[in-house]
Amino acid sequence: MADQDFRERVLEALSRIELQARENNARLEKRLDSLDTRVGTLERDVGWIKGKLEGKQEGSSKVLTVLTVCT
Repeated sequence: MADQDFRERVLEALSRIELQARENNARLEKRLDSLDTRVGTLERDVGWIKGKLEGKQEGSSKVLTVLTVCT
């Protein structure tokens, strides 16, 4: 194998490795974007649930206050 052939094979291998790295990075970026979206949705849903629970707690304390005042 001549030096030129060896160099060409090495350069081709490096090109394939670089292409694979770019493809992997693109897939990783898509997954991270999807994860960001899901985390955002989860945070919103947790905030909604927390608000509902706090609202129920306030409602319960108002009922207890009314019952205490009435008795």
